[in-house]
Amino acid sequence: MKITAPTFAILAALLLLPPLTAQAGMIGTQEVIAEQTAQADRVKVSEFLNRADVEERLQTMDVPAALARSRVDALTPAETATLAQRIDALPAGGALSGTDFVVILLVALLVVLIL
Repeated sequence: MKITAPTFAILAALLLLPPLTAQAGMIGTQEVIAEQTAQADRVKVSEFLNRADVEERLQTMDVPAALARSRVDALTPAETATLAQRIDALPAGGALSGTDFVVILLVALLVVLIL
């Protein structure tokens, strides 16, 4: 096989390019756990917003459910964790007292208004 001058020039130019480098690092257990916890918190808050009673309450407060969902998606992991903790503090069986429900909605609304 005969190598032509243009092919030779291209191959020579490729040899002069700097090599591509890759970097690898260890991922710590704490980082993995933090990411999994953040995902779980986000799912918990999203499921809470998808409940029919929450959507009805948001409607009575003139807050579109779609807007609330988009704002929740924009929350930082710390804000999402705070809301998820409030949801976890609710009584078993999903029975919300008026105060619990109002506090959670107020926190969600404040986050919506801030963002």
